[in-house]
Amino acid sequence: MNHVSLTGLMIVTVAGLASAQTTDEKIAQAVKALPESMQDGASVVEYNATGHRTILREGTNSLVCEPDDPNVEGFRVSCYHQNRIARLNFERQLAATGKSAADVFQARSAKVDAGDLPLPVAGQMGYFLAGADEASTVPTRSARLPYATAASTGLPTDTDDSEGVWLMQAGTNRAHIMIVGTPSGRPPANPPDATDKVATAVLAAPAALRDGATVVEYDANGDRHILRDGTNTLVCEPDDPNTEGFAAWCYHESHVPRVNFEKKVATTGADRAEVFRQRVAAVEAGKIPLPVAGQMQYVLSGDDAVSATRRGLAVRLPYATSDLSGLPEERSNDGIWLMQAGANRAHIMIFRP
Repeated sequence: MNHVSLTGLMIVTVAGLASAQTTDEKIAQAVKALPESMQDGASVVEYNATGHRTILREGTNSLVCEPDDPNVEGFRVSCYHQNRIARLNFERQLAATGKSAADVFQARSAKVDAGDLPLPVAGQMGYFLAGADEASTVPTRSARLPYATAASTGLPTDTDDSEGVWLMQAGTNRAHIMIVGTPSGRPPANPPDATDKVATAVLAAPAALRDGATVVEYDANGDRHILRDGTNTLVCEPDDPNTEGFAAWCYHESHVPRVNFEKKVATTGADRAEVFRQRVAAVEAGKIPLPVAGQMQYVLSGDDAVSATRRGLAVRLPYATSDLSGLPEERSNDGIWLMQAGANRAHIMIFRP
């Protein structure tokens, strides 16, 4: 071997050793996709070239994370609920045979529909960091909602740059809510005249769904009046001028019986906590319907209609817990957490800074 070849071999070898990660480094890298409070309890695994899984760390919660694969261009770490393991094992081993991503997903979906692989459970989370390199990663989260549609959730099925929240793979067992980046919740451009109740009410909704939303308001007796009949499954309410500040909100039409109940209870002078307590009890007693997993609620609030921002979104997940969903139960660093865990009012809260 000549001197030049030997030198080249030494450089390659040294570079390879320098880039090799320890197990602890892989673990620290993998859990970066998670909310801080979930990182220490997550399991960490990696897959080899044949699609077989090695456990790098056993965890104590229901989340599983993978470090970046140095053999794939760019940077990507992912974490997901342990319910996904059987499906992921199937995907990785099939991909190792040379199948395309489209063929792998089609085969997996067929297995799930046939009952040969477990169906995703509504609300179970995925967390991802991806980019050209580690410094340029963008956070993405997903919440599984098998077979969900725009009508069943009140979500758009195309990305909306002002929202960053939409439904992908609608109608299939792979359906899921996508939550991309950390949107700013900025005020809407060119807000309408504050006296236009319909126009200001629908600003709380995703842009793609505003024209089709029903708009209603409630009077002092808690009775509901339709201001505009809609064509989709969202219902919006304008700001109440008798309440300080500005707040408009939109929700799935299945929420109407619960809102009707709340408005009537509120007319008795009950405070907000008592209204919610009575509503929870009425749902448990079967007097009003239970929320359906995945149904949305949107809030636009601020000092006035001009400065109001779409800061809050809620995804209904009745009786969900941290263990079942893979979500923290306290407000997290990325603004996504589970509120009212274990109750029929449980929901994913997505809060914009």
